Amino acid sequence: MNIYIDESGSINNHIPNNKYFVIALVHVFQRESLKRAYKRFVSSNYDRLFRLDAQKSRSKPKGKMFSNGKFKELKGAQFDRNMKQRFVEFFSRSQLFELYYIRIANEKLDDHFCENTARVFNYTIKLALDYFIQNGYLPNEDCDLQLDERNEKTETKYFLENYLNTELAMSGTYTGNFNVTYFDSTNNTLIQLADVFANLYFSHLKTGNYSQELQTLREAGILKFIFDFPK
Repeated sequence: MNIYIDESGSINNHIPNNKYFVIALVHVFQRESLKRAYKRFVSSNYDRLFRLDAQKSRSKPKGKMFSNGKFKELKGAQFDRNMKQRFVEFFSRSQLFELYYIRIANEKLDDHFCENTARVFNYTIKLALDYFIQNGYLPNEDCDLQLDERNEKTETKYFLENYLNTELAMSGTYTGNFNVTYFDSTNNTLIQLADVFANLYFSHLKTGNYSQELQTLREAGILKFIFDFPK
């Protein structure tokens, strides 16, 4: 089992208008086929992606998706609504992966819990995986988790693997083994897909503008579950 993870928003219960933090988990069935689909999406939208990156980055020294005129990676925060619609339409055509969300309600977190954002992230990942496995959404088998390293502090980078293996094995939920790897997302195309999906749902929670796109993913059998924390 291969799962690619990225996030959108910030874990902070004191920032105004910061109601939610979103984590996207992309469970991939056919990695090589999905990587080829990624390349087709980029090539067929290359000029539009370049223009969006330039428009979004006018006040900054460089773009997020392109560097020196060359494509680096997909970043959902650089997409406009039309590009997000294109993205959903394109990737909902095939059954190469399924999508899960974790929705963390910042306003329901207490100050002590928020002091360590890595703790919040790891704990909710553990709770969500426990739920997905126990309820038959995910198989009980060895699992490779791949995450963007830029969202993780150095001192906590290697904690998640041991934490998942210990907690889920001791609870009796899981009989497989978790392997957690962190990547620079520019070198991992499928983490980039998780980035865009995380931003899509985060944008919907802020604006309410993406109900149709989420419904498209549900109807295609791709969006499987949204896990809320706290309950």
